[in-house]
Amino acid sequence: MGTFDGYLLVSDMDGTLLNSKGKLSEENKNAIEYFVDNGGEFTLATGRMLPSIRRHIQKMKVTLPVIMYNGTKVYDFNNDKVIWEKFLEEDRKEIIKVVKEVSPNVGIEIYSDEVVYIYQSCKRTERFNKLGYDVIYDIDDSIWNKKWTKALIVGEKEELDFVETYLRENYGDKDIVRSSDVYLEIIPKGISKGQALKELVIYKGLEEFKIISVGDNMNDVELLEEAHYGFCIANGSEELKKKSKYIAPSNDDNPIEFIVKWIGQLKEDLI
Repeated sequence: MGTFDGYLLVSDMDGTLLNSKGKLSEENKNAIEYFVDNGGEFTLATGRMLPSIRRHIQKMKVTLPVIMYNGTKVYDFNNDKVIWEKFLEEDRKEIIKVVKEVSPNVGIEIYSDEVVYIYQSCKRTERFNKLGYDVIYDIDDSIWNKKWTKALIVGEKEELDFVETYLRENYGDKDIVRSSDVYLEIIPKGISKGQALKELVIYKGLEEFKIISVGDNMNDVELLEEAHYGFCIANGSEELKKKSKYIAPSNDDNPIEFIVKWIGQLKEDLI
């Protein structure tokens, strides 16, 4: 039996697994490899889209399907197939019209079938220019007939603070996710990384596994709640730290390496 048999480790990517430069450290990479080689299961839970994840996933040992779009899709990269997926409800698509009206300076992006449609542009929507993704800037009314994975509102912190408050007051709390200071996401009702993790556990028959998760922001709160041991990193949001029983080092100080060592110690203490 391997040291980590029966353990599942799930990590957020941006601001957690990846350092401040958006890179995977050798220490975290080696820790994942050690964990997997000794019986553990490892996967990611991220807000990213498929091509964005694919750029990184080849550098690490991911053994299970990945939770994408903050829980809207679960994708098996090893077999290139969708395991589970939800789409934004038709009536909730209208929210972006409201956002455009109340905040004309933010960017609004629609994600559908791994293509990004720019509904309203701003400086931050220009970030795709260097990345080579499928991005369409000139959109027409056919966008309303497509299945949307999510809508993403991008802008400066103060702008998004205003939009977030406005939408929470008018459209409820759970289904509008602040994934960073500059990103506000509209996702399907009842969807979260934690809900997607439940689906993944059932799909893979991992109900008996001990789950360890780690994140840095409020889009990770359900992911941490769904785990037996949920970690927030030291430089994560204060709000998430308040809800977390366990704290890992910052994303620049190899939190995955720390957690893998912590799991090893936990197992020793349980013997």
